[in-house]
Amino acid sequence: MQTTAVTIIALVICVGYGHNAETEDEVSNFSKELSKLAKTGEFSPELEAMIDELAFPKNWYLDPHATIDHASLRTNCKACKAFARSFIELRRGGTPQEDILEALTKSCVRVNLQTETVCRGFIELNQPVFSWILDHDPTVTEDDFCALPLQNSDCGPPPGRFEWTVDLDQNPPKLIDATPSEEHFKIVHLSDIHYDPLYEPFGNAVCDQPNCCKKGQGPSADGVEPAGYWGDYRSCDTPWHAVLDAFTHVNITHPDAEFIYYTGDIVDHGGWETTREGNEQSMLDVFEAMKKTFGGTPVFPVVGNHEANPLNIFAPSTVDDEGMSTKWLYQLLADIWIDSGWLPESTRGTILEGGFYTVSPRKGFRIIALNNNVGYTNNWWLIYEPNDLGGQLKWLVETLLNAEENAEFVHILSHVPSGNPDQQNTWSREYRRIVNRFSHIIAGQFNGHTHRDEFNIFYDPHDYSKVVSVAWNGGSLTTWVFVNPNYRTCTVNSKTYEVEDLDNWMYDMTEANLTPGKPPDWVKSYSFKDEYGLKDLSKNSIRDLVVELAKEGSKASTYNSHASKDAKIDWKPSGCDQECALENACKIVTSVNNNNTDCNYLKGLNSEIKSR
Repeated sequence: MQTTAVTIIALVICVGYGHNAETEDEVSNFSKELSKLAKTGEFSPELEAMIDELAFPKNWYLDPHATIDHASLRTNCKACKAFARSFIELRRGGTPQEDILEALTKSCVRVNLQTETVCRGFIELNQPVFSWILDHDPTVTEDDFCALPLQNSDCGPPPGRFEWTVDLDQNPPKLIDATPSEEHFKIVHLSDIHYDPLYEPFGNAVCDQPNCCKKGQGPSADGVEPAGYWGDYRSCDTPWHAVLDAFTHVNITHPDAEFIYYTGDIVDHGGWETTREGNEQSMLDVFEAMKKTFGGTPVFPVVGNHEANPLNIFAPSTVDDEGMSTKWLYQLLADIWIDSGWLPESTRGTILEGGFYTVSPRKGFRIIALNNNVGYTNNWWLIYEPNDLGGQLKWLVETLLNAEENAEFVHILSHVPSGNPDQQNTWSREYRRIVNRFSHIIAGQFNGHTHRDEFNIFYDPHDYSKVVSVAWNGGSLTTWVFVNPNYRTCTVNSKTYEVEDLDNWMYDMTEANLTPGKPPDWVKSYSFKDEYGLKDLSKNSIRDLVVELAKEGSKASTYNSHASKDAKIDWKPSGCDQECALENACKIVTSVNNNNTDCNYLKGLNSEIKSR
């Protein structure tokens, strides 16, 4: 899940939230004044006036449930481009990198975006990537810089470099016998641990940084409740003893689990202060604990966007520069996953290439694990190599063709849901095309990232009465932010590999923290099939459920409450009115984040039902 976005381009975006630059002259003037700041170290009166218009409310980030969107809702494309143009001109004009860093940090602090420590940390980590891209591709412009994070804003048509397609086999699908058997097996789905090695029980849970409850952040302010022992609903991640408790509970409660899916994000949300060594240690610790606790039960993991350093940054395999390359991460993951006995040696090649792999743990069944973080809107390497970075979707098509030829059903594991706004539009669009072509063998999709108990469906784009695929989200062990810890178990048919039911397991963080000397009370909060009154989890049943969830009523309220894993937060409204229900349902049906067709279909269907 994305942390408070204080990177160079996020700074650009946030600056853009306030400035109403209507003309090219204003863009040029703004860029010129920012350039002066980098060269002189001083704010000109003109820039001061512009900054006053841009500034966020002072200390807005001290509100534990505030987000950048809450602080300022206006997005301005031209202001983004002005800031990006200034950075490009400074870099290509030979301004020392230290001077650019100082100017960016001063601007970040001056608009009250974050503290100097946080601003400087994020910028220091990300600036070298932008500089490398500019140095190696003279065609990059401010349009390219802003097209990724502002992709769904009114920023004009995306640059041509972001438009591409994946070749798809045009032959009719080769259907295989999909008659279910009477037998089934269990899969445990874990996601988003976000282990914080610096978590301090009873420490400061409302600090002046995006991630709190850490050692060194000082005591809590007067009247502010300190961090809990087992974790905290506020901007805090997971202590080590809570990680071990969750693994122990899974192992004791589900000894019959045949597989464990882990859909990414081990590293905590302190993205302004991460190091390669720190990320490596967190991954080594967590995967070693999994191996020790789960023993011979195979774990099939994927990489999360937080595992990279800097956060979200996954370079193409062609980038060999030691300071820029992501090869250190892929090498580490290949060694851990294979040495743990979870994956065969045959997966090493694609893991080293880009963090993805495929295995066939049962005859007639294939698991495909993607690193779809390469398509993340804050993966700045998409500016440099936007066309299917690393060829991963091309590989996915080839792997699915082989599975089809061999009559194999498939589970696809990934970190980010396809329709999530964090996915680059073209990447998610092409992924949907692939899913639609191979939906007859894709028996299930599993992802994480959002920290919420939710799911997504893929409509047949040629027939909206059909659901062709369902993606199940594993939620999170972390409570970041305002959610309870959870994991899911999946009952899977032994022949078709379709999900027959899901059980959600969780505990209430408020209650757990009342007794720090006692392990949390994990409970099975519900069975998906029973909770929503379904006879099965067939695509038709899920299709009909989504229609119900789009209407105000008990099911919509239940789904909305479960989304946060039933976290009881005083300021959160109870229930779910019609607007809330439709908003949640639209998230469920959106598989390409800039395409409203699926949502509009659902709205039209909802109106038609009401008029009857």
